[in-house]
Amino acid sequence: MAASIGMFDSQIPQSRWLNPVGLGLLMFTGLNLNAVAAMFIGEAEMLSPLALALTLILVVQYARLRHLSFIYMLFATTMLSYLVMGSVPRMETILIDPYYIRLYFVTFLLVSALYFWLVSLDEPRLVSVLVVFKYLTLIACVGTIFSSTLQHYQAVSAADAIYGGPGDEMERASGIFENPNQAATAALYCLVLVVALPARSFVWRSAQVLIAVIALVMTFSKAAMLGGLVLAAAFVLTRRSLSTMLLFSVAAASGIIGLWFVYEHDLFRLSWDQRERLADVFNLVGGEVSARTTTGRTVLVDFGLQKIKHVFPWGAGLGEFHAMEGGIRKVLNGLETNRWLGIHNTFLTILGESGLIPFLIFMGFLIWPVIAARHSKYRGIVFGFTMTLIIQMTAGHDVLLLRFTDAIVAITLAVATFAAREKVAQRRFAPGHTDALVLAT
Repeated sequence: MAASIGMFDSQIPQSRWLNPVGLGLLMFTGLNLNAVAAMFIGEAEMLSPLALALTLILVVQYARLRHLSFIYMLFATTMLSYLVMGSVPRMETILIDPYYIRLYFVTFLLVSALYFWLVSLDEPRLVSVLVVFKYLTLIACVGTIFSSTLQHYQAVSAADAIYGGPGDEMERASGIFENPNQAATAALYCLVLVVALPARSFVWRSAQVLIAVIALVMTFSKAAMLGGLVLAAAFVLTRRSLSTMLLFSVAAASGIIGLWFVYEHDLFRLSWDQRERLADVFNLVGGEVSARTTTGRTVLVDFGLQKIKHVFPWGAGLGEFHAMEGGIRKVLNGLETNRWLGIHNTFLTILGESGLIPFLIFMGFLIWPVIAARHSKYRGIVFGFTMTLIIQMTAGHDVLLLRFTDAIVAITLAVATFAAREKVAQRRFAPGHTDALVLAT
């Protein structure tokens, strides 16, 4: 990641109001309010009608042709090609299941609504939204830290609310999210924003980093903890200040040594599963990639690759890799359920369900924002979000169906669009350019 945009916490404009509809939708996604309502009230998707109304209002109010940037069009083409090509295999048997079409179309609408709203803002108000979202992620991290307290007020567990069965991940903190892995990725996104949008006070800035790191560790998510190490390495390698590089390197090394010390001496009386997960993180860092260290994900990937070979370069159809029939069934509390596990990889899900063409467009959608923002002051956010999104997608097949992640995608697209505009403006008004000569005369 690159240098931060600046010290923004005390620079939010006070005289210019942000659209309450946009802020409401941002809060709905950033605080995962649908899942919160499901856990504490017991009503799944209770807030979905309200969120849909907010989404449609933003689309009607802000969707304009001038906002259709190339970066956004890559996202739109990815979603459209995935749904169309993924539906083709179903057309042969006239058994098109509208379930995933509906879910992904809502994703498209929600991302588009937030994107159109964000790109219509001027730069100060965009920064305001980014700061607001940073504090939403911090609130989510605090919820993760106090997961054990929140559980006393839940009407049902996260697994009950989402899957209709008891959960087996009580030893891993999940806070306001459906599972610990989602809470862990939220902590990673929070870390990106804390670094890219630092508070003025060193104490408050350090406290924000500490909150995000504690939340991350408490989830015991192997993929997210490894992702945290990758983000830390990227941060260190892109620092221009030698003192900052040394300080952050020492802090990262101290954190790793601290985790190892906790593991070796069992300071917090970790459970067997928690100790195993920490051990697997160290083994993965050492290069041991197996079914055990990845919690069976390599087995799912191998099974999925065999399915892809039979349909390549076309797809098997929507939903085929979200639940791979004939593979492995989900286990809860030591009991095998009737739910087939998915491939736990978004890249292979798109390739396997819709084929090569949507997959290539999807890769362009991930890469282009990074290219557009590589010389921009927003590059820290775009690089950090994209890296975290890739980490998240390598461990989950339903990433684009998570409303929190939809907000991340919308922000990434909008910020990358701002970066592209910034680059165009610099070219237009560079010395020797026609526009610059006109202004000079």
